[in-house]
Amino acid sequence: MLMRKIIALLASFIVLAGCTSDVREEKVAINLYFVADTPRGLKLFSEKQEVKSSKNLSESVIADLISGKLQPFDPDYINLWDSSHNLNKISVIGNEATIDLNLGKLNVGSEGEQRAIDQIVWTLIDIDPNLKVIKFSVNGEIVETFAGHVDVAVGFEKAPAYDVLNPIQISSFSEGDELSNPIKISGEACTFEANLVWTLIKAGKVIKESFTTAQAACPVRSSWSVALDQLPSGTYRFEAKEFSAEDGSLFAIDSKSFTIK
Repeated sequence: MLMRKIIALLASFIVLAGCTSDVREEKVAINLYFVADTPRGLKLFSEKQEVKSSKNLSESVIADLISGKLQPFDPDYINLWDSSHNLNKISVIGNEATIDLNLGKLNVGSEGEQRAIDQIVWTLIDIDPNLKVIKFSVNGEIVETFAGHVDVAVGFEKAPAYDVLNPIQISSFSEGDELSNPIKISGEACTFEANLVWTLIKAGKVIKESFTTAQAACPVRSSWSVALDQLPSGTYRFEAKEFSAEDGSLFAIDSKSFTIK
C-alpha cells in the first residue's frame, strides 16, 4: 500500500512538471519596422524585439502592430498605428497575402499613410520572406484608401530600400541595452561614397568622434562597424550620421544609448 502511494505521488510530480514546462512561454526575435521624422522626411527603422512564439507568428505580430500593442524601445521611433485599429485575418495564396483589418482613425498625411503601409509590408515580409505582394481589405471589402492619400486597392511590394529605409541604421543593439567590453557597434547604411560620421557622447560631452565607411556606396545598402574597444562603466550615446556633400547639412542620423556596468 505504501509503495502504491509513493508511485502515485511520483506520477503526480511528473504530471505537474510536464504542465509547468508546457506553459513556459517561448520567445522569438524578429525585426519590427517603425517610423521616425528625419532630415529626409519620414523613414522606416528596424528594431529587433522578442515576441511570443506561435504557430501563426505572422498573424499575431501584425495584429499587435496594427493595434498599437507593439511599440518601439527607441524614443526616436513611433508606431503610426494605434488601438483604434485591429486585424481580422491574413489570407495567404502562393506568394501573396491579403490583410483584412478593421480600420480606425489613421490621422496622417500622404507620406505618413505610405509609411504606415510600409511598416506592415516590411514587417510581414521579414517574417515570411516567401511573400512578395501584400494586399489590403477593410472588413472584407476592397477600399480605395486608408487616409485619403494612398491607393490601397493595389498590391504592395517592398519598395527599394533607399526610398523607404533611413540611410543609416544602428542594428547591433537596441536603445538602453547593457553592453560588455570590448565594444563594437555595427549597422547598415546607404550613403554617398559609403561615408558616415560617428560620435560617442557621455554626460553630454563628445568623448570620441571619427568616420567610417560601409562596405558599398548607395544605392547599395551594406554593413558598417566601429570598434570602440574598452570603455569605462557609465551611460553613453552613439550617433551615426551622414552630412550633405553639397552644403554640409545633416542628411541622416540614427542614435542609441547604452550602458556599461
